[in-house]
Formats: sequence, C-alpha cells, structure tokens
Amino acid sequence: MTDHLSTLQIEKLCAKALPEAEFVAASVHTAKCRSCNQLFIEELKRQRGPIPFTFTLDPEFWFRDAHLDFDLLVALADKTLDEEMEEIVNIHLKTCETCREDVRSFLANREATAREMKVAYGPTYYDPSEEIVRASWWERSHRRAVYAVAAIGLMAVVVLIGVIALNKRSVPIEARKEDQPAGVEQSPGHPPPAPNVVSSPSNLGDSAKVAVLKDAGGEVTIDKNGRLTGLDEIPEKSRHYIAQAALSERIERADVLRRLSGEQSGLRGNDDGPQGFNLLYPIRKVVSEDRPVFRWESLPDVSSYQVYVLNADGNQVSQSEELPSTQTQWKAPGPLRRGQIFSWVVTAMVDGKKVISPSASAPEMKFAVLSTTDAHELMRLRKSNSHLALGVFYGRAGLLDEAEREFQNLIKLNPDSELPKKLVQSVRAIRKGT
Repeated sequence: MTDHLSTLQIEKLCAKALPEAEFVAASVHTAKCRSCNQLFIEELKRQRGPIPFTFTLDPEFWFRDAHLDFDLLVALADKTLDEEMEEIVNIHLKTCETCREDVRSFLANREATAREMKVAYGPTYYDPSEEIVRASWWERSHRRAVYAVAAIGLMAVVVLIGVIALNKRSVPIEARKEDQPAGVEQSPGHPPPAPNVVSSPSNLGDSAKVAVLKDAGGEVTIDKNGRLTGLDEIPEKSRHYIAQAALSERIERADVLRRLSGEQSGLRGNDDGPQGFNLLYPIRKVVSEDRPVFRWESLPDVSSYQVYVLNADGNQVSQSEELPSTQTQWKAPGPLRRGQIFSWVVTAMVDGKKVISPSASAPEMKFAVLSTTDAHELMRLRKSNSHLALGVFYGRAGLLDEAEREFQNLIKLNPDSELPKKLVQSVRAIRKGT
C-alpha cells in the first residue's frame, strides 16, 4: 500500500473492521507512515475516549482468538502439526473452553466412526502439553506468516500505549496476566481480530450507533466502535462476527464457495444416449446436514435411478440401490464426513441405456458438508433464535439461502433499517459470483 489511508479506512482500522488482506496492509502502512499514524492515533482517541486499554505479553493473550478449524482438528488428532503450530494450538487450548470441547467432540465422533467402519484413525484423545517453552515461538517468529501478523499487531499495541499515555497518564498498563484489570483488550493474533464487542450498554450517544435492530430475542444495538448490546447468550466469537458484519455492512464470501466451482470430470463416461436431466439439490453449496437428501428432475420413460456420491479424490463413498422410476430423491444412508467437499452423480436407465447427470461434458456437481466446529456453533446459535446471529453465521459459512432467509426475516422486523437490506444485497452478490 503506497497511498495514504482514507478517513473511512482509518475509522475501520481502529474498529478492526477491515477484511483480512486490507487489515494487514493498512496496519503495515500505518506503522511506517507518520501522517497516517497520527490520524490513526487521533481517530483511536476519538473512538475510545477515556476507556483504559490493557494487554499482556503472555502467549495466551496473543493466541486467544486463534480458534481451531476442521483442518487443524484433523491435523491435531493425526499428530501431523509442525512444532510451531502445535505450540500455538497448545497455548490456545489452555484458555479456550470452546475449542477444547470441539476437540473432545471431534475425537469422540472419530472413535465412533472408526468402530462402525472397523478402521483405525489413530489417537482418540489429546492432552495439550503443560510444558510450553515460552520463548521458543517468539524466537522463531520470522519463520512463519502467522507471527508476522502478530508482530504487526504488536506495533499497533505500541501505538495504543502512546494513546493511553496521552489520554490518561494515571491509568496503569499492566504487563502481568494475573494482575490484569478489566478493560478492552486488543489481540494481534491470527486470524486478524474482529471488532471489540462488549455486552454492557454503550454510554455513547445515538449518533455513534451503527444500527438498532429488533430481533427475535429482543433489541440489538451495534455502535461504530464495534460494541454490541444484546444477544448476551451468543458466544463471544459469534458476537465478533456480528459486529464486523454490521460495521462493514456486508458478508464476506466463504472460501469454500470458491472450491465448489464446477470442473469437468472424466469419471462419468461419454455424452452418448438420450437427453439428460437436471440435478436439483445440493448443487454447489454448503449443507448443514451430514446426511443430505439428494433431489433431481424426473425423466420420461425411465425405468430406474441410481445415485453415486464421490469424495474430492473421485473415490465413491456412498451409493444408492436401484430406485424406482417414481422416486426422485434419496437420502444418504450414513453420515458424510464433515468439513469435506463431495460430488454426486445420478444414472437413469431409459430403454436399456444409461443417462448420466451431470453429463461428461458438464462441470461436476459439488457440495460441501458443514464442518464439525461450525455444526456445533450452529446448534448453539439456533437456541438463541436470533435472525441476525443466524444470518451472519450462515453467510460466513457459505449457506447463502439460509442467510438470505434470516436477513429477510430481520427486514420484516425492521422495515426502516438499511443494515439488513445491505446484508441481503451482499449475500445475493456472493451468489451471483458463485
């Protein structure tokens, strides 16, 4: 980034509402550019006011937001993490009960699957190491990109310390975790931090509010500093995502949707034979259920159908029996592995000839099954019955139809609010680009 930051970029940088790549670039530029650095400090002073800032140099602080995704759970169970990443995971698990529960649930599910399939996955338990070398990850920080982000955040902390000194010299900055007072914390860990979120009502005026929304569980308020009031039963991580979506007024496209774009496959044979038919569900989307119901169009003069499900390597993982001509849907008999991408094919017998959909010249019909971690989070969010929380979750997880449905419900409750309308537009824009 060579140009100076705009006023809007500086405001979003202070609120930590920029997309990941832009956040990193803006942080580096601000650390090097005196004029942008000064504007950053002034905006931060304006946003935070007299609120004290506390931090600690303990590793648990830097990596408290480095939550485990499905790939990390698999690597952790298989003991294939490299030394540095294993240290980060161990540090995070010591302070994050949610991720510890995800590890326990994942290993229990793996053990049950192994018994059913009579296979061995390896370890079915994990005990984070109690002996973590505190200096080793810091000394090796130049070897991994994740530490580069932490270093950028550390520079931001130095700037913040100066701001606090200007605002309130009497406020002590504690460097010891055990003596740390309650306050607003900022983490430069990986992934890049979301906006600060607190459940207590903001003492700022109405002019600082981004949105005040009626939701199924009551009123939700988000101010321009990322403070969220309401939804107290929602997990902190989900509250961060909600505040981030409100500040940016959009849903970021889930990476998994890029991987679901169709590619031609030679697994289905030739295009010879009668005219084909269309598959209806699931098509290039993420599904929350691990036993989805596959649906397709009926074909005239068909005598039977058969469904095949393949994994990302093209290996068959499930197959239906021969289905009667009147049946145009089929439910997988066993759970598909969560967090994975699959494709599916339906063959129809017409006058003794096979008609295959999608045809050999058409892209593969892919779909993804929601990861174990996201499935657990979804179960917790459904209990809240919050259209806002569910809409943001569905959007960032790639379940676009479900996200739009929740935001449409939010529009009905808030017909005069622009935020839910912009979130719907954002979801539709993602769908067009999928």
